[in-house]
Amino acid sequence: MTVTNALANIVCGLAAVAGLAAGFSLSPGGTVSAQRPDARDTRLPLPPEWKTSYPAPSLPPGNRTLWPNQPTAATYWAVEDVRKAHQLLMDVEKTGRTVDPNSTLHDFPYWTRTHSMFVARVSPKASGATAQQHLGYAQFIVVMGGAGTLVAGGELRKATVLAEGNRQIAGELRGTGITGGETFHLKAGDVVSIPANTPAQFMAGSPDGLTYMVAKVNAMLYPWELIR
Repeated sequence: MTVTNALANIVCGLAAVAGLAAGFSLSPGGTVSAQRPDARDTRLPLPPEWKTSYPAPSLPPGNRTLWPNQPTAATYWAVEDVRKAHQLLMDVEKTGRTVDPNSTLHDFPYWTRTHSMFVARVSPKASGATAQQHLGYAQFIVVMGGAGTLVAGGELRKATVLAEGNRQIAGELRGTGITGGETFHLKAGDVVSIPANTPAQFMAGSPDGLTYMVAKVNAMLYPWELIR
């Protein structure tokens, strides 16, 4: 499967589930940009503030969304840009420097009320608590470049709740590995669907590392500010 076909498949998958998902989104912003400062489409939403009301406020007449800055335009990513993003991350990594993966592709990270999209990078040198379990969202994965393996399902080993400072992030678990999962061998263009609450561990399988695009689809279990 080509990267172009893979991107088309993920768009179709998101269209099917977007009507079922709900919430508010968030993610860290980029630190290094591979685009010009004015490259972001101003019709795309900015990250929402971490404010969730319980219960949700009533909608004024005429409003169709709880999040007013929902995207109003389609966004296109050329396969050439996808390949360049992987190449840039690979080249920078070999120099010993660090680049925010989201800064390598225009309009990333991408937020909507129902799903959000990010670029992720797994270094050949990655170690530690690299297995994750997300109770609050499902994942659609498109491999952008490199090669590696994904172990999904089973149970986390030495599972702990993710902590940020003194705050525990409910529903976000981390572990040192997975017991009893299924192994998938990944290459550029591959697509993977990972249901919510399913342990997953990505590992690089070549000196080029592994770069992938992940779409996080809210599973209607958690507000976006608890999703990592």
